[in-house]
Amino acid sequence: MYFRRALTLDRNFLSAWTLMGHEYVEMKNTHAAIESYRRAVDINRKDYRAWYGLGQTYEILEMNLYALFYYQKAAGLRPYDPKMWQAVGNCYDRIGKADESIKAFQRALVAGSYYDTGASFGSSATGETTSGPRDPEILYQIALMYEKLARFDEAAEYMEMTVAQEEGPMDDEEEEPSGLGTGVTNTTSKARMWLARWAFSKGDFPRALELANELCQDGVEVEEAKALIRDLRARMESSK
Repeated sequence: MYFRRALTLDRNFLSAWTLMGHEYVEMKNTHAAIESYRRAVDINRKDYRAWYGLGQTYEILEMNLYALFYYQKAAGLRPYDPKMWQAVGNCYDRIGKADESIKAFQRALVAGSYYDTGASFGSSATGETTSGPRDPEILYQIALMYEKLARFDEAAEYMEMTVAQEEGPMDDEEEEPSGLGTGVTNTTSKARMWLARWAFSKGDFPRALELANELCQDGVEVEEAKALIRDLRARMESSK
């Protein structure tokens, strides 16, 4: 392994320890991965990649409190990287702290309004803002957390925001969607299905039918959408 050769020449070669940790994770050798990341952290306590790697490794081991601790370390060093806050939010979800999970995911949304000229494991964040859509996956996760808390109105609000990312943010001059959206994705389709069922449960059959028909046109969640349409038509016929 090239990293081992590099470390024979310099035992304090930070990147070699971190990259070797990544390799061990890929090889599912979690014990060796943890040792490699710990060596990297011993060399440089501000290496967010090693802290994040420790979080990932403990997550694989389903040791979620340990994973949360290390992800929080990484997020503290990399506050404008949404990937860090998503990891924190996922950990809070796994340990049953939906309120804290929502806060972390909302931090991820704020972080997502900044972009990095490199990848998450690249250079430091520039702090420049973007005008593109918000991450529908993060919005959808927040909606699911609100659903777990039985705060359905707020869940519906975030589901609506998730679907809205298909067309992107509003153009201030034209007062219409900018066209810089994500298009239809698996996540936005799941949100649309949730909203269709929500509208059905509230007796808003026209809205539920509209959403279900959109799903059929999108080609995602089609079978569930068709089943919902059948239920809707039967309910609407019986109410005449």
